[in-house]
Amino acid sequence: MIVIINAFIFLVLAAVIPGITINSIWSALGAAIVYGILSFLVEPVLKFITVPLNWLTLGLIHFLLSGLTLYMTSGLVSGFNISSFWVALFASAILGFLNSALASRKDY
Repeated sequence: MIVIINAFIFLVLAAVIPGITINSIWSALGAAIVYGILSFLVEPVLKFITVPLNWLTLGLIHFLLSGLTLYMTSGLVSGFNISSFWVALFASAILGFLNSALASRKDY
């Protein structure tokens, strides 16, 4: 279910944010799957490595790692393109906010 919601959020982000392009619904779905895998496998390792920096920057590194994960997703999925790291960082902030808002619902 979360993959479908993230794919929909990616489509909305592509419509709203210049610098994000998605060629098809299948590209959005593929991006949601790859983003989920990277968030599950790669991001925790990077967070563990950067724990001291995360403490020093009061969590800013976590925010940067989320943007990096989204930017890596755009490099791995054809048909899903993010023009720069800064666009990915902005999009990951919106994605995180929307996922948090949806997760607060009981039926999500």
